[in-house]
Amino acid sequence: MPLLDPGSPGGSSTSSKRSAYYVIERADSEDARRLVDIEFQAFENERANQQLSFRDYTKPEHFERSVELYTIAINSFPNIGLPLKRPQAYSRVSFLKVTDTETSYVVSFAKTEFKQYTLQELRSPADIGHEHEPRMNRNWFALNERLRREYVGLAKHCYLGMLATQPCFQHNGAGTMLLDVILAEADESGLEVYLEGTDTAKPLYEKHGFVAVNEVRFDPAEYGVCDIGRERQTVLVRGALGKDGVRRGVRSWEVAVAQAELVMQKARLLVSS
Repeated sequence: MPLLDPGSPGGSSTSSKRSAYYVIERADSEDARRLVDIEFQAFENERANQQLSFRDYTKPEHFERSVELYTIAINSFPNIGLPLKRPQAYSRVSFLKVTDTETSYVVSFAKTEFKQYTLQELRSPADIGHEHEPRMNRNWFALNERLRREYVGLAKHCYLGMLATQPCFQHNGAGTMLLDVILAEADESGLEVYLEGTDTAKPLYEKHGFVAVNEVRFDPAEYGVCDIGRERQTVLVRGALGKDGVRRGVRSWEVAVAQAELVMQKARLLVSS
């Protein structure tokens, strides 16, 4: 059965809450277990993704792994609040949560990374941080990382790594509230926003100006796991807002990769000269 946090509302309950009851706050390390609870419930019907991303709610080791990773990530960036600070030329992770003020339940959350890769990072193996995990999982994470590196290159960007709402609270505006805040900050800083979205989430992102530029396809059967189906996600990008107030068009995959490679070539020449 699902690993629900003790204070979590049951997955079978319904809610008529509207966004007027919700507030956005910065998540802290004490929220980590609740955030993972929401994430696992949101992906409970995504069989392939559960196994590839260690989100199987029937496996306590998956749950505890995610709690540990989220706790470390949140504690690594303890001073990020609202409004978010302007992104710098390094990785900076932000966790935001939506709380129902009537019940004090956290119903939704988002994990965002403001990032500018260095040449050294782009040269490093794409599976860094996952070297000791099973080959299937390691290659899944590496595929996502490699595609992101190819598209953004050395450019500053906003990466929306997770946006999840507990199923019984979906369609009440919580996810949209989080997305609006994140996109406003990205626009203020003139950054593209990059994400991988499931078929379920894709319409929400397209409604907010995201455009599909590629697909992430992965077949666990190639690793002997034949009973969970294939995983497919869509890479979606939202164009940066220029200083002139005009939103830049979303570049095709081919154009973006070519531009990123050209910038990296110039940067390598500067380093070697």
